[in-house]
Amino acid sequence: MPWWAIIILVAFIFLGIYVAGVFVYIYQMKEYDRRMAKHLEAIDVLIAQKYDLLRRISKIFVQLRIAVPPEFMIQARPKFEETLANIAPEERAVIKSFLMRTAQALFYYGEIDSGLAQHREYVGIKESYAEIDRQYRFTLNIYNADALGYNYWKDFFWFRWVARMRHYTEKDLIT
Repeated sequence: MPWWAIIILVAFIFLGIYVAGVFVYIYQMKEYDRRMAKHLEAIDVLIAQKYDLLRRISKIFVQLRIAVPPEFMIQARPKFEETLANIAPEERAVIKSFLMRTAQALFYYGEIDSGLAQHREYVGIKESYAEIDRQYRFTLNIYNADALGYNYWKDFFWFRWVARMRHYTEKDLIT
């Protein structure tokens, strides 16, 4: 076999491997998208659960007539699971900040009142909130890890042209 035929054969083998790599790349990017969408749904559910627990704590404050500044009383506000579906990362940060400030304030006022600090329902809600917050942070870390991986592979030199053709956009991290 002449030397040029061997070079052509090796080139076709490398081209075949590269084309197979392109298909694997496309599949992997779809998997990243699917996983990140699943994590975002889980984050939204956890945010809604945190909100509902804070509403329940607010109702306990009203029942026991514990004075709390009105901006932290969310018992009268509606549930907002439906509004979390298509929110921007900036809005997600505002919601996270609101929930964190409200939780800190309500738990602070709850610990000041010695009767409420021993209240069985309050203690149970507080433990549930801590568990949901732990799950939220865990899910958030997994989402951000997937987003970093997605962004890395989107800009990977050998497949960048595929990312441009398929209009892959950079994913934002959630802080």
